[in-house]
Amino acid sequence: MSAQILKSAQVSKRKIFRDMSKCILCGRCRNICPTDAIKFTVEERGLCTHCNLCAEVCPVRAIDSYEGKIKPEEAGRLYFNTQSYNERNIKITCVMCMECYEKCPVGAIKLHEGKLRIRKGNARPEIINCSLCSLCARVCPNGALKFEMNRIKLNPELCTLCGECVRVCPPQTMYLKDRYPAGYCVMCGRCIKSCPVGALSIKTVSWGGNIL
Repeated sequence: MSAQILKSAQVSKRKIFRDMSKCILCGRCRNICPTDAIKFTVEERGLCTHCNLCAEVCPVRAIDSYEGKIKPEEAGRLYFNTQSYNERNIKITCVMCMECYEKCPVGAIKLHEGKLRIRKGNARPEIINCSLCSLCARVCPNGALKFEMNRIKLNPELCTLCGECVRVCPPQTMYLKDRYPAGYCVMCGRCIKSCPVGALSIKTVSWGGNIL
């Protein structure tokens, strides 16, 4: 029996990392991702996650947050204020523009008895995203998906919608959208730029091992 020959290998890959100690679960990264590679799963949808997005989009500042800024350690202090004032000290109230209602990523703002209300809670969505493992590219029988230059690339002309990429995806972000696969990271960096608290960054991970 011939002896197995082992050779040492050093592998490195650039990936997007999320610092959960900073993340406020606002959903901006998910909303801006061009390939839908970021998913939020909420155990109980409809509970406020204190992301502060409603306060930011309110045109008349009828929703208050701590000093009007995003501070993760103080983000729980979020409430509707019907007696708020603008910079000119003119009394204003909610004008029912429904911006907060439409923008809330978890549906925590409801219309109750003609007034908007935030359903408070301690909901913490689980975040899953493409890990750039490249398994989808390795199992594609037609070579429609390739892992090149540290990103997944799709050649739609070669895709037959066989669904192998969806079946093997470890974080289950891949799915078939219209006529093409979606849910894979292209390392465009839009999520990093959209994050208001700097929770996302690109890092290089390296590891060594033996290959037969």
